[in-house]
Amino acid sequence: MSGTMTLIEATMRADAEAVRVIGHNIANAQVAGYRRQIPVSGVSSTFAAATDEATLQMQAADMMAPTMHVETDLRAGSLKSTGRALDVALEGTGFFVLQGAAGSLLTRRGDFQVSAEGTLIAATGEPILGEQGPIDIGVGEPVIDADGTIRVNGEIIDRLRVVQVTNEEGLQYLGNGVFSASDEAGVVTQEQALLRQGFQEASNISPVGEMVQMMEAMRRFESAQRFARGYDQLMEKAISELGKVG
Repeated sequence: MSGTMTLIEATMRADAEAVRVIGHNIANAQVAGYRRQIPVSGVSSTFAAATDEATLQMQAADMMAPTMHVETDLRAGSLKSTGRALDVALEGTGFFVLQGAAGSLLTRRGDFQVSAEGTLIAATGEPILGEQGPIDIGVGEPVIDADGTIRVNGEIIDRLRVVQVTNEEGLQYLGNGVFSASDEAGVVTQEQALLRQGFQEASNISPVGEMVQMMEAMRRFESAQRFARGYDQLMEKAISELGKVG
């Protein structure tokens, strides 16, 4: 494959991945606490800029094909009142802590549930951790104070564990509003967390903005596709003409 076609293929792959990520954002716009995923190109150029470079540098060794990676927009979403006792929203920054199969996980989703065994769990099924471990609610309705203290029938059960991360690049998004944190994330306990019972944090998605970005990515993909067809036809013609020489 020529260097030009390699560049075109990489550009189309990057735009196809951007469309996939944006589509995932739109599909999760109504998920509590969902964080927008941002497709970021490894080469800060549009397709037009990439093709200009291909024109100027026809040798593949000099070309830089765009790559795509995904980052997470951790800005908070708006809070909406639900009146549901098991809905808890975090104001400002911070994360709830879940008990995952391979270690602790982090989430902003506060649409909690109670398992058949009476354990407070996340919507994704993992136990919510308090300062003493998994939280046993039992059959009573919990009252959750602004500092995370949980009371059932007037008795203090536990306090929700809330943490901060000092380096957001150490977070890996796992889906459904859940993150894993590497050692580089610098997870620390947040002592002054502010919680609001009966509220949910909405996603930080703007569906209209996401649709605009999706259309832009699709247009870039279609432009690259047309360029690829034209280039292929040009090369086919050139080979045909060269075959007639002599």
